[in-house]
Order: sequence, then structure tokens, then C-alpha cells
Amino acid sequence: MKNILRTFKPSSIIQIICLLIFIGFNYLPLIINGGIIVDDWGDISHNLNCLNFLHCYQTWFPLFSNRPLAPVPIVSATLLFKTHFSWYLILNSGIYLAAIFLTARVLNKLIGLQPSLVFCFFAAIPFIAMPILASPINQLTATVSILCWAVSLEFIVKSTQSNRAINCLISTLFLLLGFLTYEIILPLLTLTVLLPYVVDKKIFFRRPLTYFLIYTAPIILVLLITYIWQKELAPHFMDVDSRLKLNIMQAIPKLHTWIQVFYKQIPSLFIKSFYYLTPFQLITGAILAIGILYKGQSLNAFPEKKLQFRFFIVSLLTFLSTSLIFILSNESATSWGYQARGLSSTWYALSILLACLISLNTPYKWCITGLIILFGIFSSISFSIQRDNYISSWELQNKILSDVINKIHLSSIEKNSVIIGNVPKFTAQNYNDEIVFSQPWDFGAALSIFTKNKISDGAVIDTRSNDLRHINISPGYVSIDNWWKASYFKLWFYDYDPSNHQGSLVRINDAKELKDILESFVKQK
Repeated sequence: MKNILRTFKPSSIIQIICLLIFIGFNYLPLIINGGIIVDDWGDISHNLNCLNFLHCYQTWFPLFSNRPLAPVPIVSATLLFKTHFSWYLILNSGIYLAAIFLTARVLNKLIGLQPSLVFCFFAAIPFIAMPILASPINQLTATVSILCWAVSLEFIVKSTQSNRAINCLISTLFLLLGFLTYEIILPLLTLTVLLPYVVDKKIFFRRPLTYFLIYTAPIILVLLITYIWQKELAPHFMDVDSRLKLNIMQAIPKLHTWIQVFYKQIPSLFIKSFYYLTPFQLITGAILAIGILYKGQSLNAFPEKKLQFRFFIVSLLTFLSTSLIFILSNESATSWGYQARGLSSTWYALSILLACLISLNTPYKWCITGLIILFGIFSSISFSIQRDNYISSWELQNKILSDVINKIHLSSIEKNSVIIGNVPKFTAQNYNDEIVFSQPWDFGAALSIFTKNKISDGAVIDTRSNDLRHINISPGYVSIDNWWKASYFKLWFYDYDPSNHQGSLVRINDAKELKDILESFVKQK
């Protein structure tokens, strides 16, 4: 932290104070009052019965076969914190903020103090990728990966300044660690490979072979190692679910889903935010505006215009390349619900691009700055609305779990019973699909944790929202989402009524009883 503050030391500390207050206002409510969602419950449940770290690590395969280092942060955190949920939020947020500040150090060296702080303001509020903060256990893979990339970037800059091979070696090592943890940083490699060109274009044009051997070949090596692991080595002893699922016929539609995030999904969120506005959110937005507008003096010399422009072009290419995640994986880009985690690197790259935009000296600088501030204020408001809804989600999760566990204790439920929960999928004041319970590995895993495995499994539906999750009731079993399946032996049905905060728990003996219960909810509607 001392080195970071030394790098950012301005003639006035107003900007840094604004940034710290802004981060505090946005993060402390979640850390103090928030909790976990979706996969996080399964992560804890999975690791509670491990013998040791190595045993826990091994049990995550072949699920994490495509990224073999991903279980390391998850296993480490769950073994350390267990059900102390706030500590996960502190750890994950701390890692993400550390990555932001390390990246800002690089930006400060290249384009100055104000742009680097603009990056910090925006990167800290990933409102189109909320799970990176709201899912603090499973998304440790993302934050650790981004941190590794940021460390790698720092050593790339040192390599261009000192020409010491050790810096390039360390940079490559951290890049490999990050890539084997989570491939979300793939598009950020564009910035990694072109950053030396930004720092000193002479290396790029006058010594292209040297540039390739020092700065490009190591990145190709990292990608080659990853490819060999996924396609050649791992398949010999485990099933590998590679993220590379490119479908040329779907490339344009998947690219369109990414573009749609910016011309449709983000404007829609901004419009909806007017219905949720609070004075606190406006104050937080004002702090962002002051922090961006006020210009302190950096210790570094003012960067040259040509370097600023080169960095802008490279940042633009990096931002555009984030669309490749969805093209190569054949997945759609969405800014809502749990799937929004795929936009983590997109938001990070966009924050860098906005920092570069504000650094450019153009005739329209004040217009650009004004638009960036306006975008920042709405982004901050959208972030805080989602954060508050995830806090509400955590409160509702606890109410539901407390109620159903109390009824389990009062009922004669056998060990290894299974419960289907008719529970809310999203928060009541749903803004951007803030999840409550949505999968067997959150509801079922949570019950397993708090009943000490008396409840072995569970699944969820939400009849009040007409979400029956493709439920299929047959004489021998019930299936949900075409993969979760349970027999009627030791099967129970729990219904939580949000209107009176009470639930009911009943035994299901056969298909007819389950159909009758579901039909009763249909009639109520």
C-alpha cells in the first residue's frame, strides 16, 4: 500500500480521498451485510468433509480439468473460513481491489494520475458483471486470475525499462498462473502483448524479431501450454470440458449479444435505475464526479501525446477483443443474473479504455469528460442498486433456511432426505435478476451444510413466478431441468410464502401427491 500511495502522490490528496470514500461507500455495505449466492454454497458443501487440502483439491476433478489451478483459491478459502461468510467477501473484494490498484500503477506511469484514478473509479463498480463481487467464493478464480494478470503487466513495464530477463520471466510465470486459474483474462492478453509497443515503439519497428522473442513468444508459450494440457495431456486420465467451443455459424450472433450489452442492456438498466434512486446513491455519484474532475499533480512527467494515443488504440483493441470470450466459447453475453460473470474482463477493459479517453487532449475533451462522468454516475447507481438487492437476497436466503431447518427439526425426517423447495428465484424488488435460490447446488447444498448432511440433496422451483424449471413428474421419479432427478423415497416438498415469511414442509409419497401440490399453486394464481 505504501508503494501504491507513493506512485499516486499528488499535490492535493482530494482525488485519492474521493476514491477511498467511493470504494468504502460501495463495498462496506456488501461486506458487512452481504453473503453468498449460487455456486458458493456448493463450494462450501463440497469441501466441508475433506480430509486435507490435497484431498479437497483432487475431488474437484474432472470438473475443473480445463483450468487445473482454479480449485486452489476455492479450497484454500473454504477450508479457512468455512461458514464465516463475511470473510469471503473481504478476501475476494481485497484481491479484486489489489488487481485494480496494480493496474492503476501501470496506467499512472503511462498516461498520468487522473486517468489512472478514472480507471479505479470505474473498475471498482462492475455493474454488468456483479457476480465477480456478489459470488465471493466461486469468483475467487476470476479475481485471482485478474490479479495475476495485473502483476504480469507490472513486470512487463519493468522489463521494457530495465531489459532484465528476470522481469520477463516473472511476467510470463504470473500470466501462466492466471490463465490456468481462469481463462477470463484471455482478451486482456492483447494489452499484455502490445504494452511494450506503447512504452517504446522503436523496439516494435526497429527490432521486430527481438520484440517477438521477448514479449510475444512467452504469451504464445502460455497459450500453447494451456492447449497441450486441455487437448493432449488431461484427456488421457480424465474427462475435459474445454471452454473452446467455437462454432463459426454462431460467431456473428454471439458477437451481437456482446454488442447488445452496450446499446440495449446498459441503457435499459440506467432507465430502470430512476425507480430505485436514493440520496445516498446520488452522493456516491457526486463523489465520483469530484474525483474525476479534480486534477492533482502526479510525480511522473506528463506523458507524451503520441504515447497516449498509442495506448488508446491498444486499449480499444483490448476492449473489442473481449467479445472473443463469447465467440470462442459459443456463449451469449448477458449483464444480468449469474451469467453476467462472463463480462468481468469486458468491464475491466472498458474501464481502461475510459481512462485512456479522458487522457486524450482533443478539442472535445470537456464533452468527453462530461459523458464519462455521466456514464460513471449511472454506473455507480446501478452498482449500488444491485449490491443492495444482493444484500436483500442474503437476508431472504437466511430467512428461508432458518424456517425450513426449523421445520426439519420438528418433523420426523429421515437421514439422506431430499427436499424440493418452492422458493423465490430472484429478489422481490428485482432490478437485474439478483438471485436468491436458483439451483440444486445452492438450496440443496445450503440445507446439507446446516443439517450436517441430514438433507442430502435439494432442488428449486418458483411457482409464484411461473418458473417450474422444466419439471417432469413420472411414476418412478421427478426430474427438474432435464438432469436433476430424485425418487419419491424420502422426498419432501417445502413451500415458502414471501407474503407472510412462513413456509410449510410436507412429505411426498408418489407422483400424484406432487402433482396435486403443484396444481394447488396453479389454482391459487
